[in-house]
Amino acid sequence: MSELLTLHETIEAITAACDEGDGWDRYSWVYIRGVITQPSCRLYLSSAADEEDLLVDQDGEALPPFAAEHRLHHYLEATAFADVLRAQRQQQPLSDVADFAIALDHYDRHDVFLGTTPIG
Repeated sequence: MSELLTLHETIEAITAACDEGDGWDRYSWVYIRGVITQPSCRLYLSSAADEEDLLVDQDGEALPPFAAEHRLHHYLEATAFADVLRAQRQQQPLSDVADFAIALDHYDRHDVFLGTTPIG
């Protein structure tokens, strides 16, 4: 999927892939431009094929050409992104986009689902 998406569109795409049973096969990484909790944030879902011919950006980050062209950065593996969505829905079934943004931000910063205590 070589296009920039809003958080809402990304949630829908990941959810649809998981519902259709190929969430782990369809997408590899989620790339980001901006801050996940801001409406101006844009995301890109890469496939395994996108991850084959990587370019190195000025910061030394290896990115798919589309991500490099749009000045995106690695955010989360698509499976981790889907797991955060699933955990958030279990804790708050009526979550909206803002709730998912907070949960994703928390996971990205702390490597633990929102509402859980880190081990160790």
